[in-house]
Amino acid sequence: MKQEKHYYFTPIHLQINDLDVQLVLPQVEQAAELYQAVACDRENLGKWLPWAYKMKSAHDEANFIKQIQAKMKRQSILVLTILVNKQPSGMIDLHNLIPNKKAEIGYWLSSKYQGHGIVTKSVTALCQHAFSEFNLHYIDLLVAVGNDKSANVAKRCGFKLMGIEPQLINGSDGQIFRLIRG
Repeated sequence: MKQEKHYYFTPIHLQINDLDVQLVLPQVEQAAELYQAVACDRENLGKWLPWAYKMKSAHDEANFIKQIQAKMKRQSILVLTILVNKQPSGMIDLHNLIPNKKAEIGYWLSSKYQGHGIVTKSVTALCQHAFSEFNLHYIDLLVAVGNDKSANVAKRCGFKLMGIEPQLINGSDGQIFRLIRG
């Protein structure tokens, strides 16, 4: 009988000024609040993340959470909910994860909490976790050309621009930033 893998994750706590930020495993119970954050920021998110237009209900978000929970058992992805003052406000993930080798990182955050350093500190914390727990050699952050906010996050977190590739992200040119384990 094949034994099922379980991924255990200890939440990451960050204090950013007066904001209590936690990176936690996603739960179906978070679906309504996460969907509401997407719905409020759909146009802004959709500019860089086309899935935002496909997320039509809290039920869709709950199904997405169930799908990623199943993928996390196979350790091909790690997705975390960003809680700000205990409110689900975004997500951050490692995808295309190959333990002992590499991963890509992605994220989104409600506009309500942007500009406070939450994404920068979350990316830094998740990269530290990934290097120690998955023994990764490097992490890539793919950023659409023109998405200056994400390019600046990459730079603040120590990622280096490796190059620009045509049609890398949803048919648009993309910048490849890389953080190599030090």
